[in-house]
Amino acid sequence: MDSLRRWVARQFTTRVVVLMPVAIAINIVLGAAVQQGLKLPIYLDSIGTILVGVLAGPLAGALTGILSNLIWGYLLPSPIGSTTIGPFAITAGVIGLLAGVWGRLGLFRPRRGGPGGITAAVIAIVLVGVLALYTYARAYASPEQFTNITGFDASYLDRSRFFFLAVMIVYVVLMAVALYMRRDVGAVLAIGAGLLTGIVAAIVSAPIAAVVYGGVTGGGTDAIVAAFRAGGDSIYQATLKQGLLSDPMDKMITSFVVFFIIGSLSRRFVSRFPNGARAAGDAPEAEPDAPEAASQPATEGKP
Repeated sequence: MDSLRRWVARQFTTRVVVLMPVAIAINIVLGAAVQQGLKLPIYLDSIGTILVGVLAGPLAGALTGILSNLIWGYLLPSPIGSTTIGPFAITAGVIGLLAGVWGRLGLFRPRRGGPGGITAAVIAIVLVGVLALYTYARAYASPEQFTNITGFDASYLDRSRFFFLAVMIVYVVLMAVALYMRRDVGAVLAIGAGLLTGIVAAIVSAPIAAVVYGGVTGGGTDAIVAAFRAGGDSIYQATLKQGLLSDPMDKMITSFVVFFIIGSLSRRFVSRFPNGARAAGDAPEAEPDAPEAASQPATEGKP
């Protein structure tokens, strides 16, 4: 029992408690802008959740995700607040939990790579690109459908398409920086973790979207659901297919952004978080779980 208590307490240090409100704000601001403002067929509402999970642990990550959705869904007024977000707190909690596991396994740490690593990174970029193109074709196939589903004027279609393409361009640019300027192929494992997270998130979210909202949640992903429904799929089939399309792409992009953020911070600062030594690449994969491990003086002196 004492070891369990120490394990829980270790994930909620002062630095983590200070980071969590910032992460929640990032989730809500970006998520509201992307889903409610721009109606993009992705979410970008879990950057803060994954960041906390990777740096602090699964419990801190899960709590960050859950609180983000509950605050966003039930405490904030319109136009930022959205009641359709609240029930997906379950999914947000799972995302944070998995991020903590990936952080513990060291999947977000930097790695110098040779030709093989570069090849794997290129494959990761292509995979996201293929998903993006297919999502683009589904979400923006019909201006009339986009208007009917989202309730926006048809003129918003071009804005949504523009910003979706902008997100993909930024992703490619950041990948190029990581590969060619930093020679860091650690992003491949981070993107792989995002892929797995996205698949799990889609499976968890599908019944919530289908049963509670009939597949229509008020975001840009509704157009994808409508496209699958028009093809003869049931509500559950359409929401599951939409999730398996949007979630993996979204979580791969989000995971890479988190990897890039962590890599842009000083190793000394990152190492001060419970899982920071692994994220900074300063700890071995099999480091023990002792609560004092994260505060060893040796990590404080790392450059």
